[in-house]
Amino acid sequence: MLCYVHLPFCDRICPYCDFAVVEFRRERVERYLRALRIELANARPQEGGTTYGRPQEGGTTYTTRLDSVYLGGGTPSALDADQIAKLLADLFAHFSAQLGSIECTLEANPSRNVEDLARYREAGVTRLSVGVQSFDDAELHRLGRDHSAAQAEAFVHAARRAGHDNVSVDLLAGAPGQTPASFAATLSRTLACAPDHVSVYGLTIEAGTPYARWHEREPRAFPDDDAVADLLEQAHTALTSAGYEHYEISNFARPGFECAHNRGYWRQRDCIALGMSASGYENGLRYRNLRDFDAYCTAVEAGNSARDEVERLDFADRVGEAAMLALRTSDGIEDQDFRDRFGLDMRDVFSRPIEECRRAGLLEETRHGVRLTSRGRLLANAACAQFLHPSFLPAPAASGETTS
Repeated sequence: MLCYVHLPFCDRICPYCDFAVVEFRRERVERYLRALRIELANARPQEGGTTYGRPQEGGTTYTTRLDSVYLGGGTPSALDADQIAKLLADLFAHFSAQLGSIECTLEANPSRNVEDLARYREAGVTRLSVGVQSFDDAELHRLGRDHSAAQAEAFVHAARRAGHDNVSVDLLAGAPGQTPASFAATLSRTLACAPDHVSVYGLTIEAGTPYARWHEREPRAFPDDDAVADLLEQAHTALTSAGYEHYEISNFARPGFECAHNRGYWRQRDCIALGMSASGYENGLRYRNLRDFDAYCTAVEAGNSARDEVERLDFADRVGEAAMLALRTSDGIEDQDFRDRFGLDMRDVFSRPIEECRRAGLLEETRHGVRLTSRGRLLANAACAQFLHPSFLPAPAASGETTS
């Protein structure tokens, strides 16, 4: 089982960001952490497993262990070390897990709390995800970031000195004014920092953001879709040539440093979600918490559920979603995996989309199943969408996938 905790605080809100974030204020942080602890307390242990959510709201019992914790945001590292330590101590105690025994990721901003890096490690953080975005100062300025390229490099090196032996770097492809040359320089400086993991995301123009208004006024200020695709291929070439495995569409890792939380997500593992706007998944039940800060805190403080959207997936939906998620990984959809999880032959269930995507050059055969080609990775949204609705689905006896 995975656990995601949303910590929404930022010193400034980036103009491209559409995440559920709020401006950092100490009194807000204190109120939010109290609400998180109340929400966590409602994930009550029961004999034979753990129930997540109040029983009257569809809580589900599991006989599984906690495999990873991910503190995302926002800027989780905006919290000071004592706050992070107390939160993690509460989480690990609640789920009866030992500090340091599982992957625990903290997202960090290079401009913030470098002096707390050692304390984060002592508190149980085993993996640091650093939001670098670019090693070009002009691009960082246009992205609204509050750190410089030199600060980002210094932060990664400080993390190493503080004992962090699993460091990831986030990069953006498609920043305003970004060119193949400037992106090549960013990739070169990334490799010089020798991170264990690199995430490369294509910039998305989200409606309602300052970037959306800028893009409407001046679309040529941004690389177009073809240019972004070229940048993503550039990242693939540079990082795989340097020994990183392209194990998921947006993620590269040195062997053995794949993000366990990410891998669990793409495998449709159960995920308990805590905090405003956090999304969880429980044995076919997908939910999202209230997005608004005050609404979330007020609901939890009143003893009510934080959940705002709840969807129960039927068997066909779960099979389709499992295929779509698996295609994002380098393993793709594996024959034996689908037999084990669903009692199905995936080549029968997805015969039509497999054939159509193969003819279009988006899919290729492996020894164990099918996966996206390099062209398919660039058109992943279109390719994966074809698998969301199985073309043939018998009424299997094993219609309940086992939870792991």
